[in-house]
Amino acid sequence: MQIRWTRLPFRARNREEFRQGLTDWLGEVFYERLPALGYEIREEQIYTAFRIARSLLSGQPLFAEAGTGTGKSFAYLLPLVCWARFQGRPALIASATGVLQAQLAGPGGDIQTLSRLLDLQIDARLATDPSEYLCPLRAERSAPSRRMKGWAALKRWAATTKTGARSEVPSVSDELWAEVRWEGSLPCDTCRRRATCHLMLARRHYRGAGDLVITDHRTFAQDLLTRAEQLEAGKLPLLPTCSAIVLDEGHHLPEVWQRAQGFRLSHAGLQHTLDRITAGYTGGRGGLAEAMAKSRRRMQRLLAEARGASDAFLAAALAAAEPGEGKRHIQRDGAALTASAKLVDALEALQDQLATEEAMQEGTDAELDARAYQARLEQVLEALDLFRHPDSVAWMEGCEIWLVPRQTLPLQGPDRLPLGTPLLFSSATLAPTYAAQVLGLERYESSRVGVPFNLAAQVLVYQPSTPVDPVVTSADLVGAMGGRTLILLPSRAEVERYRQALKLPWRILYEGDADRGFMLEAFRQDRSSVLVGSSFWEGVDVAGESLSCVIIPRLPFPDHDPLIRDRRAKALARGEDPFAAVDLPEMQLKLKQGMGRLIRTTRDRGVLAILDQSYRGEPWADQVTALLPEGAEETDDLERVARFCPPS
Repeated sequence: MQIRWTRLPFRARNREEFRQGLTDWLGEVFYERLPALGYEIREEQIYTAFRIARSLLSGQPLFAEAGTGTGKSFAYLLPLVCWARFQGRPALIASATGVLQAQLAGPGGDIQTLSRLLDLQIDARLATDPSEYLCPLRAERSAPSRRMKGWAALKRWAATTKTGARSEVPSVSDELWAEVRWEGSLPCDTCRRRATCHLMLARRHYRGAGDLVITDHRTFAQDLLTRAEQLEAGKLPLLPTCSAIVLDEGHHLPEVWQRAQGFRLSHAGLQHTLDRITAGYTGGRGGLAEAMAKSRRRMQRLLAEARGASDAFLAAALAAAEPGEGKRHIQRDGAALTASAKLVDALEALQDQLATEEAMQEGTDAELDARAYQARLEQVLEALDLFRHPDSVAWMEGCEIWLVPRQTLPLQGPDRLPLGTPLLFSSATLAPTYAAQVLGLERYESSRVGVPFNLAAQVLVYQPSTPVDPVVTSADLVGAMGGRTLILLPSRAEVERYRQALKLPWRILYEGDADRGFMLEAFRQDRSSVLVGSSFWEGVDVAGESLSCVIIPRLPFPDHDPLIRDRRAKALARGEDPFAAVDLPEMQLKLKQGMGRLIRTTRDRGVLAILDQSYRGEPWADQVTALLPEGAEETDDLERVARFCPPS
């Protein structure tokens, strides 16, 4: 096996030679080799690459903000690969979305492109979120309604797949995938199919990466929070020990980090667990039914009590949740706390009985089942404990209850990320002070560069002069553009509203109908299509004609978000205006990200449509207009829109 540092594109036998060699090589690549292959020289990109190289050597956390279209991925990939080879350990890149992972590591993505152009032979492997893998046992045992579209085809695929990755069946809906995906309560350590488990095989594969491991923010956070516990138990952590960490779209990490330290409770999930216990107990899988024969009446009573307590708790939580959509704060009053205490009692009694059954059936499938049920119930009990804790935040999100601590653990520390490990945050919009406070980073550096484009010439801004119906005006704009449009909405509920109301002769891709990466590629290939979603505000890089218009029907203020509400309360306690300190910056950050989807190269032209004009006349209106492309023409004329960049 070749020693990794010998694969450096320059000679380096010590840190000083590495520093000088990397500096010279980056300059050659960005100023000579890539331009000779048709790439633009972008000073913003080059400056960012050199700042990242300096941070790798110093071990100081770096917040590297670079405007959309700068080419941030090239800027961090090149020094990162060299650092990994010099250190003899792979580096980790954690992205906010699967879309960004695909753009980095997918066929024709940035990693393959750089590897081919510069003959780097980059060994990069995906460490996908475990829930993106099939659990064969769940697929065998699950039996969702036959009316669920695609179930028969999914079962056939599950029986023949070699990888078990959802990316193989991107058209499967989120709802159907939830029936067969891996979940944390499964008894993987003792599963009889562990040797051929898709997830276990994938983990062994990415642990052998030579240069880069690509993952997501959530998996990165879970790895850090469970690493010490896994090692103490003699198990491997989720991710290998890496030489450096890059957090792409790093402005998301504070919330992901806070969520990762909490729990989510699903009434449907708990009922599903109770259904599985009932099925095994009443004869669904012989061994467990036989083992429980002598305690049938007790188990039936305990299951009935747990179901009743679960129903009562959900009803109390729903009654305590504020009305509306999105994240709805739960006011934990007497009724909700009383219901949670009764559910704890019921689940603890059920867990005790399952422990008895586990001991009786050592070495059998019944023991594994009982252990899996106990693990799932233990997670629920931990979540209920946090629900009753005063120093936590609780909210409803869809049909799930989310519970997170107000005070988060620091990102760096003996049991988490060792001090001195290079930590790089990359995004077009960063708030270093806030992020460092949430993540417990005491020392850090920051750099900031703008966009490398002539936005005044490349962008036409459409803003209606009078209030409009956003759906109708969106349809008119798509008609003027001949498709080629990304519509960015604030929530999945709005996506569904558009699905019902938007009628167009062009192909419309709605978020939720398939895997997001698959939908993005379909949008890129079909130049007249329309993409409608609430999670495409960032991490979307579609250059050229396919994305010639971005429509933002409503300014993306953070509605009904308990974490934002908590930040507002803290700002008020400091004597600050919560709207100015929290709401406005959050909206600006997301709006800036969304607008950045439009122009990705110097050859792009496009229309940016801001339909929400409610900000006009507000004292903070200039903070919105300051985000619009400076010097760009503005219009409310649809004919001008059609003329600005007609289809080729």
